[in-house]
Formats: sequence, structure tokens, C-alpha cells
Amino acid sequence: MSEDLLQQEIVWVDQDDVLEQVCEAWQNKPLLALDTEFMRTSTYYPIAGLIQVNDGEKNYLIDPTKITDFYPFAEILDNENIVKVLHSCSEDLEVFQRALDCLPQNIFDTQVAGALAGYGFSVGFGKLALAVLDVDLPKSETRSDWLQRPLSQSQIHYAALDVEYLFTLANSLMVQLNEKQRLPWAMEDSQRMVDNFFANQDPDRTYLKFKSAWKLDEQQLAILKLLSRWREDEAQAKDIPRNRLVKESAIYSIALKKPSAEGQLYSIEGLTSRMIRSYGDKFLSIVEDVVELPSDQLPVRLPRPLCSEERNVLDKLKQVVLAKAEEMSLPSEVLMRKKDYEEILITARDQVYRVPTKLHGWRKSVIADKVVETVKQLASE
Repeated sequence: MSEDLLQQEIVWVDQDDVLEQVCEAWQNKPLLALDTEFMRTSTYYPIAGLIQVNDGEKNYLIDPTKITDFYPFAEILDNENIVKVLHSCSEDLEVFQRALDCLPQNIFDTQVAGALAGYGFSVGFGKLALAVLDVDLPKSETRSDWLQRPLSQSQIHYAALDVEYLFTLANSLMVQLNEKQRLPWAMEDSQRMVDNFFANQDPDRTYLKFKSAWKLDEQQLAILKLLSRWREDEAQAKDIPRNRLVKESAIYSIALKKPSAEGQLYSIEGLTSRMIRSYGDKFLSIVEDVVELPSDQLPVRLPRPLCSEERNVLDKLKQVVLAKAEEMSLPSEVLMRKKDYEEILITARDQVYRVPTKLHGWRKSVIADKVVETVKQLASE
């Protein structure tokens, strides 16, 4: 039973003055474990249902449906003297940004830390807790309704367990990483997740997520970029999922075909009559505006995928990285990801051999410099 695993008191926080009091006490804490529960079935933004905090002594469950002033908690998140522990933090960051309009500073992500400690790449919280702490945590409430009130006892125990053991897990991993002299690596990679979160919020970059965007010429790509930006802005304004507004495939087809009349929109798969009535004029206006742009105002075409020869080189690079990973008892994905290899090889097409910016930091001397040098040597053979 989940209640048998709980070791610490649960404190329910649903009043502004209570939140202010506990936040004042947290200002002197060196480490806090944080988690969120939210709902997002038909909205663009997550709806916060619960915010959990453990300070090493108690489990605090903050009710965002009742709290009206989150400023004291935002100050906690902003306090760089407090380490904020999260697990696989990207969705939690989105919740904090939406609910509090701020992001936690000085974070320690236990999924990142677990990988650097040798427990596997992208391991879930439950499996990591089992591996490190030998505790089998229940996951029965993962998909429950976190906006209902009152929450069930099962939900309350589940939410408290997550942060209670997250706090313990973080301390154990910190000790292990400190012994391996990898704790600064974990802090660096955790901060990079926050930086990447910021970068991914740029609506002008959403077109880069289209897998086939490299096939488009400069004019088509400009249309895709503007359509993607429009869809992102509109989805945010209406608070609905992007694909409920207009499917990605339809956006891509408009960019590809460059329709100039409403009748042509009806031939595009994924565009309904309702969508055309609502947004058809906007689609055509974007296409028309781009067609009239001079060539020097169009974006540069995206690089083509790796050819067979480059994929052969990639396989050789993976062996270099795998050997280093085995030497360090790490998953190879921790050292380099598929996109990292691709960026190095695409840059090398112009005889430019450099370490991508995102591989600067501890990876540069550990593996990235060697990989780039290997690419350069293979190119000269």
C-alpha cells in the first residue's frame, strides 16, 4: 500500500498566507524536490492540478486551483541558492511557466543524473527509484483527474510519495556522482534542459520541427515558416492543441503547393471546409506575401539528410563513442545523440570541422573533440 511507504507528514497548502509561511521557511533550505500534476487533453497549455514540494522533512501539496498569489513560491524557484530537484523536467517547466510565469533556477534533474551515474538513458522515475533506492513506487494514479476536488486519498499518497522519494533519490545520486566527479556534469546538463526549453518556445523556430522541411525550396520554406508561426500563435491564443487547429500535414502541403485561390485549398488533404472558411484567407495571404518577397529575404534551404556514405561515417563515429561510453560505464546516448552526429557531418560537407555549441562543456574534451577529429581524418583518407 502507498501509505505504508510514506515516512513524512503531508501538509495541504491551499491558502495564500500558508503558502507564504512555508516559502519563508524554504528560503534557508539547500535543496527542494518538486513535482507537478496537470491535465492537458484538449488544451495547448497544461492546466496545473497540483504542485508538490518536499524539503527533506515534510511533503507539501500546493493546490493551484485555490492559491491566488504565487509570488512567494516564484521567489523560491528563482532563488539560485536552493537546488531544485525534478525528474525529466520538461513538462514541469511548462507547468511552472504557465502557472507562475517563471522557471526554477539551479535545477538537478534526476533522470539526467541517473544516466550519468550509469543507471541507463532516459529512465523513468519509478524504475530509477527501484534501481537506486530499492523501492517499488505505485503508478496507479498517473492518468487520474488532477483537477477534481477533493482529490482521493490514493491521489494524495501518490503525489506525496513522488516528492518524498525524489528528495531521497537526489541525495543518493548526488553522493554517487560526487564520487565519480560527475556532479558538475549533471548540474550542467540539467541547466541545458532549461536553456533548451527557452529555445523551443520560439515560435519562429517551429517550422524546423517538420521532418520533410528539407525538401522545400526557399520560397516554400518561407511559407512553411510563416504558417507554422501563425499556427503556434493561434493555438496559444485559443488554448487548443496545434493539430486540432490545423494538422501539420496540411500546413506542409500548403507550403509545398503554394495555392493562390480558395478552390485549390479543397484539394489539400487534412483541410476541412470549416478550416478553409475560418482560415483560408489567411493561408492565401501568407502564400501571396511570400511569393512577392525578393530572394534575399527568403530563408536558406535546410540541409538534406545524410547520404549513404555519410551514414557509413556515422556508424564509425558511433563505435568511437560507444567505446568511450563503455570505458566510462555510461549509455552512449549520454555522450552524443543522433542529431549531434548529424550536425557534425553536415558541417563537414563544407570542410568545416568543429564541435557544435551544444556539445561544449564537459562533453567537448571527453568525446566531442575526438569525434570531430575522427571525421576530419576520415575525410582525408
